[in-house]
Amino acid sequence: MIHVRTHRRRIATAVTVALTVTLGTLTAVPAVATAPAVATATQAARQDAVTLPADARVFGNGPSGFLTRASGAGAWVYRWTRYADGVTTTLPAGTYTGSVRSDVVVRSEGGTHTLYDMATGADPVVIDTAFLGASARFVRLAGSTLVMEVPRAGGGSDVHLVARAGGALVDRKVPELPANTTYRWYDLSAPDTMIFHYKSAESAAVRVALVDIATATVVEDRVLTGAVQGSDASASATHLAWVERDATGSAALQVARRGQTATSRVPLGSGESVAVELMGDWVTYGVTGGAAATAPNPLHTLTARSLTDGRTVELLDVVDRVRADGDGALLVQGGTVEHGQGLYRIAPGADGTPSATLVASIGEPLAPDVVEQHVPSTVDFSTHSGDVDLLWRLNHSRPVTSYVELTHTASGKRWTSYSSYRSNYVGATWKGLFGDYTAAYNGAYTWRLTVKPANGIGPDLVRTGGLTVANKPHPHDFSDSGSPDLLYRHGGRLLAVDARRALYFGHYSTPLEMTVIGTGWDAYDQIVTPGNVAGAAFADVVARDRSGALWLHTGTGRTAFSPRTKIGGGWQIYNKITGGSDLDGDGRPDLVATDKAGDLWFYKGTGNASAPFAARVKTGHGWGVYNKIVATGNIGGGPAGDLVARDTAGVLWLYLGKGDRTFAARTRIGGGWDRYAEIVAIGDADRDGRPDLLANGHTGGTHDSLALYRGTGTWNAPFSGRDGIYTPYDLTRMSVTLF
Repeated sequence: MIHVRTHRRRIATAVTVALTVTLGTLTAVPAVATAPAVATATQAARQDAVTLPADARVFGNGPSGFLTRASGAGAWVYRWTRYADGVTTTLPAGTYTGSVRSDVVVRSEGGTHTLYDMATGADPVVIDTAFLGASARFVRLAGSTLVMEVPRAGGGSDVHLVARAGGALVDRKVPELPANTTYRWYDLSAPDTMIFHYKSAESAAVRVALVDIATATVVEDRVLTGAVQGSDASASATHLAWVERDATGSAALQVARRGQTATSRVPLGSGESVAVELMGDWVTYGVTGGAAATAPNPLHTLTARSLTDGRTVELLDVVDRVRADGDGALLVQGGTVEHGQGLYRIAPGADGTPSATLVASIGEPLAPDVVEQHVPSTVDFSTHSGDVDLLWRLNHSRPVTSYVELTHTASGKRWTSYSSYRSNYVGATWKGLFGDYTAAYNGAYTWRLTVKPANGIGPDLVRTGGLTVANKPHPHDFSDSGSPDLLYRHGGRLLAVDARRALYFGHYSTPLEMTVIGTGWDAYDQIVTPGNVAGAAFADVVARDRSGALWLHTGTGRTAFSPRTKIGGGWQIYNKITGGSDLDGDGRPDLVATDKAGDLWFYKGTGNASAPFAARVKTGHGWGVYNKIVATGNIGGGPAGDLVARDTAGVLWLYLGKGDRTFAARTRIGGGWDRYAEIVAIGDADRDGRPDLLANGHTGGTHDSLALYRGTGTWNAPFSGRDGIYTPYDLTRMSVTLF
């Protein structure tokens, strides 16, 4: 159970005051009513949790308050926060450290160390350690005593305890510590006992010496069974606890009574950097850094284990630092899903079971939440810039895994994105495709964001919403996706294949999704895809049967057509029919046809489904030299739609539309086009805003029979070079015709 401190006079945030040096005494400028000098545990429990900077780290703690360090303008900023009233004092520039269970902090400047009692405001105590030599190193503060490491001239080093007593400088060397150690680490569980970790030159085993600060003597020295370099240890008046870790990374808790060789061993699981601390009849343990972990681990939780009956209590969801506090308690930097990250005091309750109380919050939650959303309500994928970024800003930047799922409401088809992040933004870029790489349909979608903490701590974050895809109409789109489809005939069946998947994403080893539009299409000897000629929102098909009747199949946007309508007769006089270019500049696609005499006839589009074309008008002659005519749309950048024509030698010619149903003089734009059985004006296939051509090499196809010629928008070179397309496998196994 987590408690948050409360008080009748609630303190919403910590009061920060400037620190001055007055007559050599470190005191806080009185910005609030003076509080008692020392806060008791009862007083502290009545206060609200104060707020600290997000990157604050605890560097000392005592009965009246705690020392933190946080980033500032080019330098670390140190602050002392009082429990009694929540007042936070900013210390003058410098480098500070604190002890455990002590209100004394020290500012170190080279060999000069100034000690301040933050509880009483007494005159500072200055200790100059220059007498130990320039190579002497300050390693810890134990209450009011400096722990110094002094190298020996012949190798190794000594440990000195330096303090002032009655105004006199006192230097005591710890005689029992071996000088030839290869590894040293100093820790404190109480200001009167130093824990000295070391390895001797004669053994690889990690040992620990417990040094009594008052007498400067080693009161216990033993091997930490199973410990490795960096293993944590803690000492109390009755017990010693440490972490054992093997080569596989498995950790175990070892506990021994002081002065006894027997130990009890508790397997913990896998994890490095396990912090351990004794607290009366309890021992706590947990892997530090769980908030930023990239994988779940039960040891991220700070757990207390009873030394008497072995029961356990989970205290915090994550832990970073554990420090001994007064009254058999701990001050822990960590966090919970409910209250976020901060400083928590762990202390036994009335029944002796430990619980956590939030002392100071750093204002950073542990559970992810959305604080800002960037999801458009309407999207259009008709152009390259139409790719849509779906972004959500989180309340933290710790590792998470995010899933974004979009579902087309009408069809149920989905697109899902999976990403791992260490950023305060999550999301995905949607290119307008479903999960099978087919173009996304127009219409309503629901989206669902799921954010899973990488460390497995706390519930998943789920947000939902909706958006609409509203692509511009496309002349070769039969599925209401705003993207072209490939239209094939195989025998009597008419098939549609999504062009974005077929042309760019291949998936050669998986069956291509081919939609059967209908049967009986072998009744037609010519099929034309002129775009929207009936005035509706979808592309249509015009087909001529062998008797010369012309039929209109109006699109429905569902890869299907309405029942056909007869729109003319006598069309058997034409050997080539094409449509899709707006040749007179009225915004509607027109139809053109060549007769056997080589004359070119123009059929103006009306937009009327019952009579989609006006009476014919002759618009050219001499077109009998061509065996293929294709209405391409506006590919030359002129005022209207254009035509391309292939002669019997395989040369391709451009007829640039003038906007009055006539054309400029022809321009040669390529050769070798006789290799293709079909040339189709597929429209803008690559979403660059310019119409493209798709060519098919052989009826039935081979793996390299398809080719895309991308539009350039210039009249003298309207297409880029051949871009060979790996023909979808399914289409190579049957004889097909491309329209």
